[in-house]
Amino acid sequence: MSFFKSDCGNHFAKYKNLILSSVFQPIFNQDNAIVGIEALVRMKSESGEHICPGYYFSDENSNNDDKGAIDLISRTLHINNFVESQHKKMKLFLNFLPNSFKALEPSCPHEVHFLKELNKLNVCSDQIVLELLEFHCENIEQLKASVRKMSAHGFDIAIDDFGSEYSNSERVNLINPSIVKIDRSLLEQYMKGEQDKLLEAIAIIKAYGAQTVIEGIETQEQLDTMRALNIDMYQGYFLGMPAPMLPAA
Repeated sequence: MSFFKSDCGNHFAKYKNLILSSVFQPIFNQDNAIVGIEALVRMKSESGEHICPGYYFSDENSNNDDKGAIDLISRTLHINNFVESQHKKMKLFLNFLPNSFKALEPSCPHEVHFLKELNKLNVCSDQIVLELLEFHCENIEQLKASVRKMSAHGFDIAIDDFGSEYSNSERVNLINPSIVKIDRSLLEQYMKGEQDKLLEAIAIIKAYGAQTVIEGIETQEQLDTMRALNIDMYQGYFLGMPAPMLPAA
């Protein structure tokens, strides 16, 4: 594993035969102001072939050692790109695989490195939203304990893609997140007239006192419709494409 910087100032990482880079997608509030940035990893082979992160991190890919390593490396990469950008005072949403939370223990070098990196770059824990992905968790009790410890450090905890795979009411109940991001499939169903699942999701999230984010906004009509439901935050290609952030002048 190694880190390097391009001529334009962006940080990259190399892991085995993979080159990792950061892209960021803005998250907006009801007033159309950017309130946060989600960091996403992009992956390609040394020969330039692009690799789909969605499949790579999914439960279909059984290479858990490399998935875990890249999950950890990506956060260090994202933080370094984030602090040099024009959005460095915003909330930064960082994705986590459920099984990676077991690496975030007080005695674990991964957590020590993560916290030291934040301290070195003057990033406060309350700027970071740890976004738990929708995949299977091997040890539920360990996940619950690790989330509790990270919350005690001052991090916000979010659940990604509610309504997809393992991101459901059971997981919300398990970790009591401060933010829940609703999967775009529920938005698409709502726009087709199948409203129950999205309305039920919003009711569940609000019952736990969490803020809502609707993902997958691709048209003005979708944005207007979701605003009418009093959702807290909005994300999607219509509002902002994932893209690298150039270092601030």
